[in-house]
Amino acid sequence: MNATVDGVEPPHTNNNGKLHGGDAYIFIIGFFCITVLLLSLTYASYVCKRSRLPPPPTISFGTITSDDPHNHHLISLSHGLDDNVLVTFPTFLYSDVKMTHKGGTATDSSGASGCSICLADYKPADVVRLLPECGHLFHVKCVDTWLKAHPTCPMCRNSVFAGRMPPGNN
Repeated sequence: MNATVDGVEPPHTNNNGKLHGGDAYIFIIGFFCITVLLLSLTYASYVCKRSRLPPPPTISFGTITSDDPHNHHLISLSHGLDDNVLVTFPTFLYSDVKMTHKGGTATDSSGASGCSICLADYKPADVVRLLPECGHLFHVKCVDTWLKAHPTCPMCRNSVFAGRMPPGNN
């Protein structure tokens, strides 16, 4: 019997009854070529866009030392005090401050018996720093670390230079 009905042949055979493999082969090769082309274009677009983006910003925990006012790549998170200013604030042994406080002249307006930064109680041998404007006491290591990042008292947030200029800026 003949495989043709009404003179129409199935698409997978030719006049001799053999399979048509050339069309499928061309279709598969074309599909892979188009896929590779699209992937290449996508990658090239990614590389071009990436090269036009500015580099990510650098975070600085100090002051910006660049003189270029258009340098927007550095973000300054703080404007604390330097060591030359920190040494101008008085330091005491806590035992001396405690004796002075009981003697009637209060040097620590907070009346606290512990550092509000590290939350540890003061020991008589601890060295504490007095902030002159507000009178708060803190461990020297604690408050120096804070003041290098912030120019305010960690407890009341008042400026440590309220009403006067910092040393060296006169």
